[in-house]
Amino acid sequence: MSLLPPPLEPVRPGLLRTVAPVTRLTVAAVWLLVAFAGIDPRVPAILLVAAVASLVFLSGLPLAGSLRRLAPLVLAAGGIALLTLLVHPSRADPSVPALIDVGPLRITGPALAAALALALRLAVIAVSSLLVFGPSDTTTFADSLAQQWRVPDRFAYGTLAALRIAPFLAADWATGSAVRRLRGIARRGPAARVRDVGARLLALLVSAVRRGERMALAMDARGFDAGRRRSRFRPIRLGVRDLVVLVTGFAVAAVAAAAGTLPA
Repeated sequence: MSLLPPPLEPVRPGLLRTVAPVTRLTVAAVWLLVAFAGIDPRVPAILLVAAVASLVFLSGLPLAGSLRRLAPLVLAAGGIALLTLLVHPSRADPSVPALIDVGPLRITGPALAAALALALRLAVIAVSSLLVFGPSDTTTFADSLAQQWRVPDRFAYGTLAALRIAPFLAADWATGSAVRRLRGIARRGPAARVRDVGARLLALLVSAVRRGERMALAMDARGFDAGRRRSRFRPIRLGVRDLVVLVTGFAVAAVAAAAGTLPA
């Protein structure tokens, strides 16, 4: 078992696979800033169209696997939008005309706009995150952070090591359950299992701390904290394609921001 989903293997050539991970991260960060800067739903709608087009035509990722990854987030966005429709303050304001008024269900224009904007923003977050982390593995991402953004090696590769050992937590949880059953201390029934969660989490925490200590010792032995300038086994260089992606991404963000300033 693994806490992290298996990586999506690219199935076709894609421009986003050939650029540095920090290039994709920069464009995604700008898109998210623009998406959350205003309340007009047209802004995240334009960004979402651009993100979906990039996923289909530029990422090289399998569409079926991408849809499976995005499905829970899309359902969450729909649920949050529905909740916004039901609790928006304009529902209780009689001066605001209702689009739908059937029994206790009263939907107003401001409530619909707010729900749509929120759902679109969450969708932009989901698709942009897939575009940032999907086309390359975590090792390449850490290399790019250390080389292009000058992130300290201790932080970049320490985070990479944490991500690598995170899937072992699921195995430790299953092993702990088996050990408790073998020793005869596992309780039966849903309520008893809920009461056992605290003890099992404590055992999982102890196991994680011990595993982290062993990982830190192994990394120190390999010179990850030598205090000297490190050489690069996998050099990553920015090129013309990175510039094209940056300029295009900033242009899309500018168009979306300008659309938000137009009168409705």
